[in-house]
Parts: sequence; C-alpha cells; structure tokens
Amino acid sequence: MNTSDTRRFGGISRLFGPEGFEKLAQASVTIVGVGGVGSWVAEAIARTAVGTITIIDGDTVEESNTNRQMPAMDGAYGRYKVDVLSERLRKINPNARINALSVFVNQDNFDDVIDRCDVLIDCIDSLSAKALLLARGKEKAPVVLTSGGAGGKVDASLVSVADIAHVEGDALIAGLRLQLRKKYGFAKGSASGKKATPLGITAVYSREPVRPSQDEGEGFGVFMAVTATFAMRLVQLAVEGILCEQKKQA
Repeated sequence: MNTSDTRRFGGISRLFGPEGFEKLAQASVTIVGVGGVGSWVAEAIARTAVGTITIIDGDTVEESNTNRQMPAMDGAYGRYKVDVLSERLRKINPNARINALSVFVNQDNFDDVIDRCDVLIDCIDSLSAKALLLARGKEKAPVVLTSGGAGGKVDASLVSVADIAHVEGDALIAGLRLQLRKKYGFAKGSASGKKATPLGITAVYSREPVRPSQDEGEGFGVFMAVTATFAMRLVQLAVEGILCEQKKQA
C-alpha cells in the first residue's frame, strides 16, 4: 500500500486488513447499467479501493435522471453517463484502472464488451439484455449479481437478497426468471410447491408492492433512498465475493 492509498483508503485497510485491501486493489468489477442503482454501485466500488472498474452503458444523462442518478447534474446533461462517471471515479481513486464503454450490451457484441472479471453486476432495466447478461455471466465472472426493480418503491428497509429462483414480489425478476428458463434452459420451478432449485445468481430486490403514480404522471416514481440501498447491498455482496473467491484461490 503506497502513501496515497494509506491517506485515501486507510479505512478500508483497517476494516478488512492489509491482505483484504490488497485483494480489493487487485480485483476487477464490471457494472453494466449505471443509472439509479448502477451509478451508486460504481461510486461505492471506487471508494472501496477496487483496482479495476469497468462501467458499461449506452445512455446519456438526462434531466429526468436527477432525482436518482449520481451523474445527473448541471453540466452533465446530454453527455454519456459513463464519461461523466469515469471522470468522477478517477478523482476518487487515481490509481484505479477505469474502463468506460458507452454501448448497450447485446448478443452481437457480448464477447467484445464483457471481459473476464472477479464480479459482474447487472443493473440493466431492459429484460432481454438482462437475461442475456445473466445467462452468460458465469462465463465471465465467478460472482454474478443482479438488481431487481426499484421503481415505485419507498421503503428501503424492505430491500432483500436472494437467489433469483426464490425472489418474490419483484416483477422484473419474475420476468427475468421466465426468460432464463424458457430461452436459456435454466432449471424450472417446482409445480409441487417445493422450493425452486437455485439458479446460482444472487439478486437484490424489494418485495414492497409498487406504488402507482401519485400525480398522474407517466410511469413509476423513483426514490434514491431505495435505489441507493439496492446499490449498497450489491456492493456488500461484491466485496464479500471478492474476498471469498480470492481466499479460495490462495
């Protein structure tokens, strides 16, 4: 650990120990989708001294993102989210390797865009892209995590963690599970009422019922207290995965 690391990330070393710090500094995390959940994942991953961070998203920053997304502020509107975010991450940790890809992941570019990493975190809203990423994620990372739907939810205390086979009350994960089973051959649920076979992908989700629009505006409202809580749980799981996987390989 160099002097700069001691000043910036001494709290990480004190919490996880010098060995844990070095594991994080040598680790690579890929975050796909840097919106209301993913932007805060990237922020926290950078502040945890992870050495290589790849952020992937083809969207630009819009004013309508301001209530929930970290890059959304004056001066950033109209720019690619990954460009704004990568500038911030480099200021947080100048020693980190930050890879910013302004693309949407699809079947044609998957292998070119998604490199091998220690943790792959899915924060995509598109169901088809989400299913593709998770169906093939284990080819790229030993730890694969996904975010459920945070829109229309207000109670951060109801944010939970489970294998996607066992998630209840989240429409996005339910649709994802169906696609993985029908299109990619993942194990089906049990008609007998027995607990479904785990699919090997951990989800952060909320079982809170979706609150409809309260002002007749289109779509669901989104509350940063919930999206950021999703993000922090994902980062917790990512760090645990890094330290656990590195320990297994030692």
